Amino acid sequence: MNITKVLIEFSVTFIVVYLFYYFIVIRKCKKDKSVVPVEVNLILLTYKIDAKKINIYGMIKVVSLVTTFILSTIITIISEFFDNTIILLVFGTIISVLVAIIIYRIIGRYYEKQSMKNSK
Repeated sequence: MNITKVLIEFSVTFIVVYLFYYFIVIRKCKKDKSVVPVEVNLILLTYKIDAKKINIYGMIKVVSLVTTFILSTIITIISEFFDNTIILLVFGTIISVLVAIIIYRIIGRYYEKQSMKNSK
């Protein structure tokens, strides 16, 4: 495993996924303030965060960067270790969901504290 190859693959994957996410999701949220990505909605509902008490657009940016990082990392890791497409898809899906749950929980708790701080 060549570390430069892995870093280049990760960088390219990160840029491509972020650009895709930017043009599909973030620009749509800029144009229409009522549109919120599913991940952000899930965090807001799970942690009962009032969107008016936080910077929702900042949260959308954080979630998009985290989502891009998760996907890029998983894609880079599984492409290096697995050759079988079925195993690649199963392993990638399971790991992506587990990592997303953990990281979205951290983000949710952070914004929950921010919401409580701004309500005082």
